[in-house]
Amino acid sequence: MSNTLAIDDTFYRLTSSERYDQVLQLIKKSQSIWALADAEGCLIIDLGTDKVLPIWPTEALASGWGEKDHEGFNGLEISAADWSEKWLPGMQNDKFSVGVAPNLAGECIVSSAEEHAADLQK
Repeated sequence: MSNTLAIDDTFYRLTSSERYDQVLQLIKKSQSIWALADAEGCLIIDLGTDKVLPIWPTEALASGWGEKDHEGFNGLEISAADWSEKWLPGMQNDKFSVGVAPNLAGECIVSSAEEHAADLQK
């Protein structure tokens, strides 16, 4: 358990931009990402002008983030292929944004699904 915590602490010490870049690299290497979901569907954060799907690079980070304010949500694994081929196009249609690896204070890079897809192509 302490190893996971150390990894979480190290990851969350990174800036939002560094966390964003790290998650992009994982997706480009065909590694899965994680969202939070319950029986109703995925956790979407309503920021007023934006509806944001937060994602993380590991199940532990996703679950740990959700424990405080989003009880009942569990990690949902999304393969890199499904993320690029299914999720992002669907999110573009629904006008949802992506919140990449919010830290425990909720700070992260939020981008449109289109911008995120373009960043994956770089």
